[in-house]
Amino acid sequence: MNYIIFDLELNSKPFKHKIPNEIIEIGAVKLNNNLEIIDRFQAFIKPKYFSKLFSLIKKKTNIKQVDIDDAQPFKSTMKTFKEWIGEDYLLCSWGYDDYYHIKTNCKLHNIKSNWIHEFLDIQKQFSKINKLEKGKTASLSNALALCGIQIEDTNMHRADIDAEYTCKIFIHLFKNLDFSNLSTKK
Repeated sequence: MNYIIFDLELNSKPFKHKIPNEIIEIGAVKLNNNLEIIDRFQAFIKPKYFSKLFSLIKKKTNIKQVDIDDAQPFKSTMKTFKEWIGEDYLLCSWGYDDYYHIKTNCKLHNIKSNWIHEFLDIQKQFSKINKLEKGKTASLSNALALCGIQIEDTNMHRADIDAEYTCKIFIHLFKNLDFSNLSTKK
């Protein structure tokens, strides 16, 4: 089995709207059973409903308007991502939000999401392993510091970079992870 550690960046709306936040970037790292990185994935996604990047997102991510203007739409990017994932995998991310957003974006774009099945929330596992107060979670940068993992990139909040750092935490925690209670919400 391969472990797919992924991260998303969203064009989050500064106002309430019935359309969910659109994914504008996906980054992922693929690990084999020996916890060796065997591949990486990164793609920008052209938004369908909110074509302009919100200023807060531009500032936070350093994603440029041209990055998403020139990108493939969600459907074709997800097709490529699903092919890249392969057949035998476990999806993992830092927190439940990325799992939730990939499912809601699939629904938004009328794509079946049955390939998004078992899921491991690394942030939740980290909190449990490190005995954080119930209901408290660590940010990715705080977790890296607690694990003694040096942050070398100044561009956090980019999907590929955050996926890399989440992968490092996953490997660091692996022997203590609980795979018996995976999320399988449809």
